[in-house]
Amino acid sequence: MARLHSRIYLHFLGVLLVVAVTTAVVFALGARDAFRREMAPRITRHLASLVGERLADPAALGARLRQIHEDLHLAVRVRDLDGRVIAAAGDELPALTPAEQAEVRAGRVVVRPRPLGFAAAPIRDPSGAVVGSVEGAVPRPMMTPPLWRPLMVVALALVVVAVATRPLAQRISRPLERLTAAARRLGGGDLAARAPTDGTHTRRADEITELTRAFNEMAERVERLVRAEKDLLANVSHELRSPLARIRVALALLPRAADDDRRLRDVERDLAELDRLIEDVLTTARLDATGLPTRLGPVDIRALLTDLVTRARHDPLTAHLPVRAEDGAPLSVTADEALLRRALWNLVENAAKYGAPPITLSAAVDGERVALCVSDEGGGVTPADRERVFAPFYRGDVARTPDPSGDARRGVGLGLTLARRVAEVHGGTIAIGPVSEVSGSLRGCRVVLSVPRAAVTSSA
Repeated sequence: MARLHSRIYLHFLGVLLVVAVTTAVVFALGARDAFRREMAPRITRHLASLVGERLADPAALGARLRQIHEDLHLAVRVRDLDGRVIAAAGDELPALTPAEQAEVRAGRVVVRPRPLGFAAAPIRDPSGAVVGSVEGAVPRPMMTPPLWRPLMVVALALVVVAVATRPLAQRISRPLERLTAAARRLGGGDLAARAPTDGTHTRRADEITELTRAFNEMAERVERLVRAEKDLLANVSHELRSPLARIRVALALLPRAADDDRRLRDVERDLAELDRLIEDVLTTARLDATGLPTRLGPVDIRALLTDLVTRARHDPLTAHLPVRAEDGAPLSVTADEALLRRALWNLVENAAKYGAPPITLSAAVDGERVALCVSDEGGGVTPADRERVFAPFYRGDVARTPDPSGDARRGVGLGLTLARRVAEVHGGTIAIGPVSEVSGSLRGCRVVLSVPRAAVTSSA
């Protein structure tokens, strides 16, 4: 926002400078034109009256011209009617053209635009008859005002305006700075963030004030909606999980016959799937609502991958599959461990449902990021579906076909959606590609979840 303040400030000064320089130039040109049109004829007429009475006495005339030159620094020359020079003082003057001589003999003053300040006027006797002419050239300092004067005026005006406009620029930019800070706090998850308005701004109905009020009204609506959504999610979680818990207890108390055992296991598996679905929905909704991880801290990546492999050995979905973690140097990141664990487990489940063993977990440093990979040796994901699979509830053709055992592949299409949200709120990314390419044929599926090593979060 300092750039806006500087632009406003410099804009004022720039406009003033242009106006001041333009005024000075116009003034200087106007002064020169005024001198050419008014002052030069007056000076030459006055000279004509001074030397006219001494025209008959060349010695007295020469002394008079020298005195004028010494006092006024004017170059002066006097001619008779025939054009002969009677007396002169100062620098050599340009000769009059025949047309100019005729003008002077006719009793008119001649002023030349070049050189500036040169003029010729008729000399008259007491009866008014033209008896000669006087020519003069005024020095440049007399023709043009000193340049330092308008420059001093410009400099003084710049100083005054610079001091006067700085508070005005700050007054314009300060509300925008407050609004920017409030918007950043709101985007960072502080739903109570508001743009402050003092008494002056609230009484002032300008565009910035209206923008601030509109932002605060929007922030209040967003806060109400998010809090209402959180309350709804909490209530839904309680209402859905309570009957699930009662069903589990009832199943555990049921006597089990050999014929019913398989069907009861199917029911338990369905309940577990429903429980995971509820957890995925709630977690995704929470991240969409807040956009922030809840508990940031150091996460030992090697230990996390080992825990996931151990879990896979006991989970009904993956217990019969080879799941392993590649060895490597100790590695840690700053993240929400629960969210990161949930995202990686979703990737493992996805590989177990739609891929083929073995399932491999690995981690590697990639610059300032850590790439967490889950790969399998299945048919992979087609390039056309590599972005679609992250959409909520999207299930491709492979997900809708039965697995080799004849059972429908379970899942509703939220696992990858949640994994992407977890990556995004940590300031990371997730991408899908093949494990390898043999003779132009893509083999396997490799999902790479990349997160910064430092604590970088995003509210996107």
